[in-house]
Amino acid sequence: MRNRTQSSLELYEKYRPQMKTGDVIGFSGNTGFSSIIKWATGSIYSHVGMVHNTRLSGGFGDSVLLIESTTESIGVDATNNQLIKGVQLHWLSKRLLMYDGSVWWAPLKQPLPQEGMEEMQAWLRQTNNQQVRYDRTQVMGAGLDLFERFKVENRESFSTLFCSELVTKALKIAGVVDSNLNASEQTPQDVMSFECLEQALPIKVTSTDS
Repeated sequence: MRNRTQSSLELYEKYRPQMKTGDVIGFSGNTGFSSIIKWATGSIYSHVGMVHNTRLSGGFGDSVLLIESTTESIGVDATNNQLIKGVQLHWLSKRLLMYDGSVWWAPLKQPLPQEGMEEMQAWLRQTNNQQVRYDRTQVMGAGLDLFERFKVENRESFSTLFCSELVTKALKIAGVVDSNLNASEQTPQDVMSFECLEQALPIKVTSTDS
């Protein structure tokens, strides 16, 4: 276990200087809910988040953070908010250490346009400050296509957010994803396949990943 942890941090440190705001982080978890998502979508990816580079007070300097919407809710996040099942902000390195599964980094092909990035960051800060809750209903609709038999799609709604919905909406605001794309219908696999992203590179690998 110690060797796997060390190697995962070595991969992260190798790529860390290249990581930029808007890059996507893909996860493949080993827990029950992650397995359901992977089975339903026919994908290795069970979860996605987004890199958020920032300068924190208190002597931390430039930090590589991860913003995500997740059902995990133990402890506090990087802003010292008590974790809720929903939008959270973490140091990416700490998230890697704690995560039970494999992780990939999908860099943007081009840096985000400045205006789009600022608008996106403002929206992400708002969702984190408001502690927007996780959307279990629509994640099942997107992943399992439960509504397709009735020819009904998830309607875009951001009062609650699941992981790939958060990332898709953020990239739409930034202007690098089609504005007509239904964010509430996107799965982690869909996000990792966006044309604005390069091929994903592993930054943590576990032997139990399928």
